Amino acid sequence: MTEQLSMMAIFAHPDDEAFGNGGSLAKYAHEGIDIHLVTATLGEAGQVADPDMISTRTLSVLREQELRCACQQYGDINLHLLGYIDGQTAIVPPSTAVYKIVKLLRLHKPQVVISFGPDGIYGHFDHLVIHRWSSAAIKLAAEPDKWLAAGKPYQVQKFYHRVMSQIQIDMMMEIMGRNFVPMDGSIPFPFVGYSPDQITTTIDVSDFAQVKLDGIRCHSSQLSPDLPYLQDDYDHTSDPMFTQETFILAESHVETELPETDLFAGLR
Repeated sequence: MTEQLSMMAIFAHPDDEAFGNGGSLAKYAHEGIDIHLVTATLGEAGQVADPDMISTRTLSVLREQELRCACQQYGDINLHLLGYIDGQTAIVPPSTAVYKIVKLLRLHKPQVVISFGPDGIYGHFDHLVIHRWSSAAIKLAAEPDKWLAAGKPYQVQKFYHRVMSQIQIDMMMEIMGRNFVPMDGSIPFPFVGYSPDQITTTIDVSDFAQVKLDGIRCHSSQLSPDLPYLQDDYDHTSDPMFTQETFILAESHVETELPETDLFAGLR
């Protein structure tokens, strides 16, 4: 194919793009693929993870700056902010948010879209909402009689759910002593893991592991000082949890042989 390849990643907060997708964003940006990152909120309901970190900026300003820092690490990334409030996506009129995403899909025409699956990685409420918004937007963007003011109908060719393998979660438990995210400081929201036969697509991002690490470190307000990623002796090149990013192909309009090692398999 000679047309410009494009990918859109749709997530809820600054740093959602970093841990499980930063290597893929960097890899495909390096290949010259047109990359668009859609972020619904600025994470202003979060907390600063490092008690020694002092900032005069409001958390929303700080986290937007961190997000832009990460995008610079990945490469030529087009950032789109939807402008919603962290923790309140569930009360946003869905048609308003989905319309915005439909308009972006029709304008930038990504063949590939990645977002959360129905589990939201660990069940975060905003993640679950973004999954629904993204799924609906992909469907409605292709309908010729829907929202004509948002542009000409457009069919996304491949839609992926970003997921974690059970192997990654088991390794996390071994290394960090927990396999959940403590919401509100203490309520455990467990990560959802998938078996190898459920995962359709694994991207090797070894060549971009340092870029991925730099992108993660941009989100310094969200990084607890004891995280492995912040330690001087952390060897990202030997950590398969870090150098492999896993997805499930939820919808495809092209022929592709599974399992895949390329999000653009069947498109080039």
